[in-house]
Amino acid sequence: MEPSPDGPLPSPRFGALRASARSSVRAIGEAVRRAGPERDAALLMGKAALATVLAWQFAVRVLHSPAPFYAPMAALLVVDRTMVRSLWASAQRLVAVIVGMSAAWLVGATLGVHWWSMLPVMALALLVGRWRRLGDHGIQVPTMVLLSLITVGGTDMEFTYLTIVQTLAGGVIGVLTNAVVVAPLHIQQPRDQIRALTRQVCQLLNDIAAGLRDGWDGEMARGWYDTSTDLLRAAPDIHAAIETGVESTRFNPRENLRRVTVDWAGYAETVEAIRRGQWQVSGIARTLVDAADDEASQPTPTQRFLESYAGALDEIAGALSHFGLDGDDEQAVVRDYLRSAEEILTELEHVVRTTELEDERSWPAYGAMLLDAHRLIRELELHSDTAVMPTDSGPIRKPPKRIVGR
Repeated sequence: MEPSPDGPLPSPRFGALRASARSSVRAIGEAVRRAGPERDAALLMGKAALATVLAWQFAVRVLHSPAPFYAPMAALLVVDRTMVRSLWASAQRLVAVIVGMSAAWLVGATLGVHWWSMLPVMALALLVGRWRRLGDHGIQVPTMVLLSLITVGGTDMEFTYLTIVQTLAGGVIGVLTNAVVVAPLHIQQPRDQIRALTRQVCQLLNDIAAGLRDGWDGEMARGWYDTSTDLLRAAPDIHAAIETGVESTRFNPRENLRRVTVDWAGYAETVEAIRRGQWQVSGIARTLVDAADDEASQPTPTQRFLESYAGALDEIAGALSHFGLDGDDEQAVVRDYLRSAEEILTELEHVVRTTELEDERSWPAYGAMLLDAHRLIRELELHSDTAVMPTDSGPIRKPPKRIVGR
């Protein structure tokens, strides 16, 4: 590489570091400006650091440990996104340490430390460490066995006792720090994600409708199909965020003080309705992709049909803009929009059945588009009574009384 007239060119490693620094600065700025994932991550890191220092000082000043390592390590590892996960992680780590230290003590006291005695106990420790209930902390079982056998031959009861006490103390400090210092309560993120998903689906339906009226081509149809596929991929992440939100309210002192009532089941119904509806939107876009592909030999429906069909899509988008909002009036608006869309599609079906097609090979395209639109309407109708759409302001809708087995 020849040097630049203005000086040497920066190395790729420098460029990567600079990009990483910019990304970090942006994340910090987001965390300062508004609540969201960046602020949650920053708060979690801060609490983990605080818990680590507190546990270290406890091990030094209270337990008078000559090796104050296990308490801060336990505290660091149990500060998690929810109180449930913190409590579970603390229990997992404590069990792993107790099992590991007990196995080392048993082998050291009965057989001594030899290569032939370490082989079976390490194999057993590795096997126990893979127990799924221990999670990521399972690695502590063979680690503690090896550490105890090598350092004190597994027979030093004081070392074993102090290690277990440090682990317990660190876990307790980590859990308490997570609970006292702004206990994690993940309510806003899933609400924002659900609203964003709904807006994007409405926008996609309006874009398809506008394209069908004003002129479209294969590239536009492919873009609609790709967008619809991306929206489908977002649904599992939103479901996961809802599950995290539900989990974050358990054993959470902030939730007990704030007493926010959230219809998590209604949120899940909304996401599921939109996800199932997106299958049909993807089908509509795929039919248009094939119709625009010369090699697919799929004739395009008439412009008159497409313009009327666009009206049905606009009505469905209108229903989605009110979907899940609280109140009988809002549900009535959704039903009116869907009824209007159904009427347009029924009229189109009548026209297709009673009018001679310009190209007899085009009937699969008509049938596919009409069927997908009917299915989309049906999915929204099925979930309209139980879906809940988070609003930007105002009180959160209370959960309705649900019939068991519904």
